[in-house]
Amino acid sequence: MEEEQQPQVLRTAHGEVPDWWPYAAEFPHWHVWRGVCGLVYARRPRTSPPVVVRAENPADLLAQIRRAEGRMASFKGSNPEPED
Repeated sequence: MEEEQQPQVLRTAHGEVPDWWPYAAEFPHWHVWRGVCGLVYARRPRTSPPVVVRAENPADLLAQIRRAEGRMASFKGSNPEPED
């Protein structure tokens, strides 16, 4: 008897990925949601200070996330540890 395979559901750190967000594999650490006013939001858990971005549509949200990732990467590199 063959077992029926369940469809693969992408998950992020905070549950299932919404069907309107096709970029979950590229940004698995981001939690995305749609607000009550129609804006879409994303946040990166475990960041200090908290990183939250918003946009009017998923394509703009993707651009905001990429910008935030760039800022976080440049921030990490801007303060190298002191040399002995």
